[in-house]
Amino acid sequence: MLNNYLAGAVPQMIERGRVLIASIPRDLPRDYQALRSICTQQVNDEIQALQKLRKNVHNTCDPENLREFKRIVAKMDLIETVGIAALNRASSEDYRLNVLIERIAREINYPHLTPTVTTLSQQYFCIYRNLNLLCIPLIEGKFLLHLPDLYHELAHPFFTVKNDPILEPFQHQYENAILEVLNHFEEEKNKLEYRRGPRQFYELLHTWQISWIKFWVEEFFCDLYAVYTLGSAFVWSHLHLAIKRGSNPHELSLLRISSHPCDHARMSAMLYALELSGSQPTAKEIQQRWSEFCEQIAAQPEPEYHRCYPRDLIEAVAYHAWNAVKDIQARIATPTIQDPIHNLLNQAWQQFWQNPATYVDWEKQAVETLLTECDR
Repeated sequence: MLNNYLAGAVPQMIERGRVLIASIPRDLPRDYQALRSICTQQVNDEIQALQKLRKNVHNTCDPENLREFKRIVAKMDLIETVGIAALNRASSEDYRLNVLIERIAREINYPHLTPTVTTLSQQYFCIYRNLNLLCIPLIEGKFLLHLPDLYHELAHPFFTVKNDPILEPFQHQYENAILEVLNHFEEEKNKLEYRRGPRQFYELLHTWQISWIKFWVEEFFCDLYAVYTLGSAFVWSHLHLAIKRGSNPHELSLLRISSHPCDHARMSAMLYALELSGSQPTAKEIQQRWSEFCEQIAAQPEPEYHRCYPRDLIEAVAYHAWNAVKDIQARIATPTIQDPIHNLLNQAWQQFWQNPATYVDWEKQAVETLLTECDR
């Protein structure tokens, strides 16, 4: 039965791949050339894998054939619903955002191929590294307060690039941060064994260690890249996001691996980063507002919070990220920087706090001016 099914399904999937390639628009601006090439190459790679699978199906009945077919289907689905969908539904808003991301890349001396931007995101800001496609919500380009999150997403590709001497120093500092995490949690585990502490707490330490190594160090580094290259606008943006969509800012993941560190730990790292880069007065102001927010919602850390997020470890990660950003020759955000996009995104938050009642009108005009510039 399975061989008969695959004998029909594999050629049909090959034809689907051919139709996908034919559906890629040929008349898009040069900003989309990289995404077109990536999607075309990846579909061709999967068609080649399907052609090989078709021969195997005729020669043998192996459950591995079905697993390979499912892998190919999942990959083709992603290319179709994300990459090629972004090409087919590109709008004037997308064009402007691609100009904007290119200008940001030039301002901060971005060391990698600039991602293509699409407004098809269903999950806030995210980036598909295998497609080099940065997705943002549909109307986010009409507002300024969350655009700093673009800088965070720009850092995610750095961790998977191979054989690039320009990015290797960044990756080396990331590895140093991982070692800091390993040392901290191994020391905590050794203390627990010496005191013959409960096994459940040992498992909790192990879960936190995996979360840090697998996900959190990268997330911290992306946050810190945004702080070091944009400045306080990204930190304000994090406060904005935590108030609007966050839960308990001190939340601890208990016996389950989580993809992101808690909001308070992220804020602590960002504030330390602002101090490192010479923005101590702004760091103090944001710290005060963050403390007021936590107090007003009665947010208190659990007793074990500082074993999961020790201050020394957070500051060590921030310091390694500081070296990582400097080592790749990124333009560091300082109080004297006068780059246009940098200034606009930081000015937006100054306007928000200084004139909250009139901010919406100011933002409309500022966005219009920005989009007009991107149309040129």
